Amino acid sequence: FGGLSRLIWGILFICSALLLGGCSPLETAFDGVEKGVISAMIGTPKEVTSVSEDRLAYQQLSGHEQVLYDQMLDCILKQEEEVPLSTVDAKECDKAFSAVMADYGGLFWVSGYSYRTYGKGDETIGFVFEPSYTISREERDETQDKIDKVVEEWLAGLPADADDYTKSKYVFETLIDRVDYDKDSQNNQNIISVFLGGATVCQGYADATGYLLQQLSIPSMVVTGEARGVSHAWNLVLLDGDYYYLDTTWGNSMYLNTDEETVKHVNYAYLNITTAELMQTHTIDSSIKLPDCTAITDNYFSREGMLFTSWDEDGIGIALSNGYYNMEKTVSVKFSGMELYNRAKQYFINDGHLTDYCEGLETITYMESKDTCVLTVEYP
Repeated sequence: FGGLSRLIWGILFICSALLLGGCSPLETAFDGVEKGVISAMIGTPKEVTSVSEDRLAYQQLSGHEQVLYDQMLDCILKQEEEVPLSTVDAKECDKAFSAVMADYGGLFWVSGYSYRTYGKGDETIGFVFEPSYTISREERDETQDKIDKVVEEWLAGLPADADDYTKSKYVFETLIDRVDYDKDSQNNQNIISVFLGGATVCQGYADATGYLLQQLSIPSMVVTGEARGVSHAWNLVLLDGDYYYLDTTWGNSMYLNTDEETVKHVNYAYLNITTAELMQTHTIDSSIKLPDCTAITDNYFSREGMLFTSWDEDGIGIALSNGYYNMEKTVSVKFSGMELYNRAKQYFINDGHLTDYCEGLETITYMESKDTCVLTVEYP
């Protein structure tokens, strides 16, 4: 404290001496010395070697924003209390932090951040980033070890030669099969709820989806916004060089079967879809510019031969009946537009022609997803 007092008195002395020499030199000297005091107090923003060049949100940032991202991530990974940033703009800070959290779904020990600013009058001179941690470093390491064991077990069933599409489908199905949607689940804003609790909400699903895909070298980021007017989170993924949206939460559907039992159903209508399809029900709220997803090559229905762009009575009938003979509980087909969808529903469901392709089938139970033009049949 004594050293700082002497330094401040030194500044005042210099300012008094320069007052005799005119206004402009005084302002320049004062600013320079004051910034030096601030720098001595909070430290100099350090250069950080990036480890995130392959991360999707990181790639959408400017060079300066990437510097902030790297400084924040380095602080979080080391679980440091604070770090000075190369900015004096709170909006830049917020954008960079949002990008970090979007790219790294595994940061379960972080729940937000605060910041301190240093300035002269209305001018901000220094900016310090302070992450908010929910657990200690020791607790974090113990939790990470437990998560790693579960992740290893869950990914053990994936074939070693799996392509990008197979990896995305495996993660989608595995999370839906093993994790329930529960608004009352603990830690449901991070992956602890998923891997250690077995129940979560949309944020947990999205973080876990991104986390698992990154383990499989599939670039992914969490996207936030609204779905039917409710706050929501899902993923942007890069498969075979093309971008797609993937919503694991909406893929986890529930329905009442003929015995009035609640049954979990994998809704493939939200596995690797286009921006146009997503916008039927979702609204993106992001400061990060996102690519337009137009590819359908790795869309579930396209890859599985369940996408129909023209009327094909036998093709549709066989696609639906294959599930019946393979003893599958549900089978879904997708149509390129509502006109084709309505025609198929009328012919196979309302007029009962599905029974022509499924020997012994007496009743037809189905589910509709008109937003995505997907028709799902449930078999007894």
